[in-house]
Amino acid sequence: EDGKLRHVGRVGTGYTAEVAEMLLGRLTPLESKESPFSEKLTALARRDLHFVRPELVAEVEFRAWSADGNLRHASFRGLREDKPAGEIEREEKAVSEQGTPQSKIKFTHPDRLYWPDNGVTKEGLADYYTRVWRYMAPFVVNRPLALLRCPEGIDGQRFFQKHAWRGVNKAIEQIRDPKDKAGEPLIRITDFDGMMALVQSAALEIHPWGATTANWEKPDMITMDIDPGEDVSWQEVIDSALELKRRFEDAGLAAFVKTSGGKGLHVVAPLKPEAGWPALKAFAKAMADDMAMAEPEKYLSVATKAKRQGRIFLDYLRNGRGNTAVAPYSTRARPGASISAPIEWGELSGKIGPAYFTVNNIEARLSNLKKDPWDGFFAAARPLPKKAR
Repeated sequence: EDGKLRHVGRVGTGYTAEVAEMLLGRLTPLESKESPFSEKLTALARRDLHFVRPELVAEVEFRAWSADGNLRHASFRGLREDKPAGEIEREEKAVSEQGTPQSKIKFTHPDRLYWPDNGVTKEGLADYYTRVWRYMAPFVVNRPLALLRCPEGIDGQRFFQKHAWRGVNKAIEQIRDPKDKAGEPLIRITDFDGMMALVQSAALEIHPWGATTANWEKPDMITMDIDPGEDVSWQEVIDSALELKRRFEDAGLAAFVKTSGGKGLHVVAPLKPEAGWPALKAFAKAMADDMAMAEPEKYLSVATKAKRQGRIFLDYLRNGRGNTAVAPYSTRARPGASISAPIEWGELSGKIGPAYFTVNNIEARLSNLKKDPWDGFFAAARPLPKKAR
């Protein structure tokens, strides 16, 4: 800018281990003790910096320019060998051209640590949801939501909320339950601004209904939560997921799987929104009961903790009206900054545990995927079998 180099922030995501090693090799010979920037940097900007001569050019995807002229939610996309460094200037239209979602939500305390041991800040969480938004949106937009909020991060006080709170951002809409019009309004989001408002509100877990607010009484998915007790091996959890897949497919339904981000797996089947909640819950309960009767030493269909030792609770209760399950790609308010990650059936192995995917490693996974593992989820929807109704 005017012949001088201006500092516009950091890029903290978008690197695979291989790319990071390549960059280290390219940057090390350019290391310099002197700052190349024309202005004096703040203490935060100087933290852990190694200056280099400004000779390389990187392409960076970002969500917006901040009020103080820094990139917001930037992600590395590669080096540009075709661009001389001297030609680089601020590109006002870069965000919209790249198709990255934009938001008008302003963050307070963007450096607040939500997962202290993993270094994930409020701004880091926003970066993560910016990256996965196109995959996640159909599962959280226009659905009643329950949230686990942790204003001081995972080590502080937490609140499980399904109703609005004082000072709730306008991007988080309040909506009346048609069957409880006198009760407190529920909450939903309708766009990416709503997602960023949830981040600003320290919503570290997002649990939607299995139905949209366009069709409250007709669920569009069924979720079976595999909840293992102590001394249950990961292979037994995988086997139970495969058995649920077989049973869904025998009933004419497609089955998808995701990690829970906690201890188990979720097997989810998309539905055409035709059957009501009672029929859905009856179908899920019958499936859990059948598995528990067939192998009582292995499965439980009742939530009795005293009987959980060495067995798997097949939690079908997520399928009642007003009940929720953690959303695909939602973070979990647990140590490790794990997420509930959709995976391919072929990926189920000892290499990928229930909390394997995290805010810090999902970027590399998404960069290497040819398509979203749940691509075509809603296109695969079928009616709930009539026998179950």
